[in-house]
Amino acid sequence: MVRKVLIPNRGEIAVRIIRAAHQLGIKTIVTLTELEQDTIPAKISDEVHYFKQTSLAETYLNIPLIIELAKIYNADSIHPGYGFLAENHNLANACIKEGIKFIGPSPNDLKLMGDKQTAREIARKCNVPITQSWEGEVDEIIQQADQMPYPVLIKAAMGGGGKGMVICQDKESLQSQLSSVSRQAKNYFGDDRVYVEQYLESPRHIEVQVLADEYGNTVHLFERECSVQRRFQKIIEEAPAPNLSDSKRKELTSDAIKLCKSINYKSAGTLEFLVDNQGKHYFLEMNTRIQVEHCVTEEITGVDLVEWQFRIANGEILKLQQDDILINGHSIQARIYAEDPANNFSPSPGSIEELILPENKSLRMEMAFDSPTTIHSQFDPMIAKFIVHETNRDEAIKQLSSILSETIIGGIKTNLSYLQNILNHQKFKEGNIHTHFCQDEHNLLISNHQELITQSLITYSLIRFNPQNGINGFWRLLPQLEFIYNDKTYKASYKKQYNRILLNIEDKVYPISDMRLDHNTLEYNIDNMSIKAYHFNKNENYTIVIQNQEHHIKALDILPEYQPKNEKHNQNNGSTLYSPLPGQVAKVLVKEGQKVKAGDVLVILEAMKMENRLSAWKDTKIEQIHVVNGDQVKSNQLLITTN
Repeated sequence: MVRKVLIPNRGEIAVRIIRAAHQLGIKTIVTLTELEQDTIPAKISDEVHYFKQTSLAETYLNIPLIIELAKIYNADSIHPGYGFLAENHNLANACIKEGIKFIGPSPNDLKLMGDKQTAREIARKCNVPITQSWEGEVDEIIQQADQMPYPVLIKAAMGGGGKGMVICQDKESLQSQLSSVSRQAKNYFGDDRVYVEQYLESPRHIEVQVLADEYGNTVHLFERECSVQRRFQKIIEEAPAPNLSDSKRKELTSDAIKLCKSINYKSAGTLEFLVDNQGKHYFLEMNTRIQVEHCVTEEITGVDLVEWQFRIANGEILKLQQDDILINGHSIQARIYAEDPANNFSPSPGSIEELILPENKSLRMEMAFDSPTTIHSQFDPMIAKFIVHETNRDEAIKQLSSILSETIIGGIKTNLSYLQNILNHQKFKEGNIHTHFCQDEHNLLISNHQELITQSLITYSLIRFNPQNGINGFWRLLPQLEFIYNDKTYKASYKKQYNRILLNIEDKVYPISDMRLDHNTLEYNIDNMSIKAYHFNKNENYTIVIQNQEHHIKALDILPEYQPKNEKHNQNNGSTLYSPLPGQVAKVLVKEGQKVKAGDVLVILEAMKMENRLSAWKDTKIEQIHVVNGDQVKSNQLLITTN
C-alpha cells in the first residue's frame, strides 16, 4: 500500500479522501490557500501546504508545482479528487515519469474518455446508442447546419461540469454561438474543439457507477438518478433511480460494463446516459474520476469507492463479485450552494454569520467546515452535501426535507429553501423528473408560501413579547408592538387565556400553546400544528427562518442602543459593563467564555417600559456575567466583566 498521498484539492472532497486514506493507514498532505486555515482539511490532514500564489493557474492547475510538492513532502501517490486536474492525462503521465502513483485511471483512459468526441466514437464501435452529432472545424459544422433537427446542443470536446454547453433553437443561433463556445472551451479546458449534438427536450439523466482493476475484473454498482439540475449542473442525486424497470437497469449497466471492458478501464468511473420519454437510452459521456454524487452509491451498496480507488491503484485484485453487490434501501443527496436561486442562481460568496447544523442519525454530512466561515469567490460555491439513506424513497425524502429545515446558514444566500421545495414537490415525490424539471417548475420552487409568511409574523411577535412569565423570563411590559414586513406596517398584541396565548396580529387572533424559546430557536403549536423557527437580530433587523425560507422584519418600537456618557460607564474605556439606569434584566444574550465583536448586543435591560440594548464596545471575550434574567438592578450596578 502507498505510504503517503498528496491531495491537490480542497473542500469536502479533500476531507473525504483524507478520511479514506487514514482508514487505510496512509498519511496525507493537502494543498490549501492561506484563506482556508480554519477548515476541516487543514485540521485533520497530517500535513498541509499553503499556496502562496492566488490564481488557479499558479496553484491547483499547476502540474509542475504539484509534482514538486509531492517530492518535497515525500508523497508516493497523488489523489486528485474531482474538478481541477482530476481527469488530466498530463498529470497522470507526469506521475508515472516521476515514479508517483496516480490514484485514478491510466493516462490513456483519461485521454480517451475525457475527450467527448473520442468517447462517442468508442461507444459507436461498441454498439452503445448515442445521439446524432455533427463534428469537425467550426466552418465545417456550420456547413451542416441545414441538416440539423433543432434545437441542438453545442458542446466543448473536453468540457465538463456544465461548462462549455449552449442550446441553439435555430440555424442563426448556432452560427452566432459556435465561435463563442469554441473560445470559451479554449479558456476553460485548453482545447477549442466543439461539436453539435442532437438535443433531447426532457430526458432523464441516469449514470452507472463502475469499479475495475488492472486484471480485467469489472463490476457496476447500479445507477444514480441525476436529472434534477440547474444550469446543466446536478443539485439532487439519488440511488437507485426511481421508476426504472429492471430491464432498463440491465441495459444501462450492461452497456456501462461493455464500454469499460472495450478500453481495459481501471479504477472508479461513471458512465452517463440520457433516457428519452420513450425509454430509449443514449451514452452521454464518461467521468474518469470519483464524482460529487458517489456517496449515494456507497450508501445503498455499502462499498467504499474511495478506498477501492486506493486499493486498485495499489495493484490489488477487485474482490467484489457482481452477484454480491445488492441494492439496500434508497439514498438521496442534496448539494447546498452559496447562490441565489431567485437571481438566476448567481453565486453568493461572503461571510457565514450564523451556522446551525442538524443532528440526525440518518444524515451523512460532507463539508469542509463546522463553524461560521467565509465562502470565497474564487472557488466553486458548493458549501456541503447532505446525504440520507433510508429503507425506501418516501422515507428518504421525508428525512432529508426535515434535515434541511433544521439547517441554518445565515449571512449569505443559499439554495436551502429551493432544495426543500424540490423535495416537497409532488412531481419529485412521484419520481416524475427530467433534466428540465427545475426550469419548468422554477417559479414554484423559488416562491415563499403564504402560510410561512404568516408563521414568520407570528414567530417575530412571540419572540418580542415572550409572554412566558417564569419560564424564560419576559422581555417587555408594553402590550403592543409595531414592525415592518415587506414595506407594510403591522401591529400585534397578546393576552393569556388559561394555558395558551391569544396573539392578535392586525385583528386576526392566533391561539398559541406549548411555546419554547431557547436562544435562536422558537417552537410552538398553532391549530394542532407544530412550528419550529429560527431567529436572528442585528440592529433591530430580525431574520426569521422557517423551513429555510427567510423573512426579514424591522422593529419599530425599540429605543436606540444606550450609549452611556458617564466616564464610569464609558464602555470604550475598560473591561466592564455597568447598568446605565435602574431596571430589570430582560435577557442576557451571551455566555461566559464567549467571544464577541464590537456592536454585538450583550444584555437587554427593561426600564421605563422600554428595552435598552447594551452592546459590546470592542472585540473581546466574556469573562464573568454578574446577573441573570429577571434580576432587578440599580444604576451603576456591574453586569459583565470582559478580559
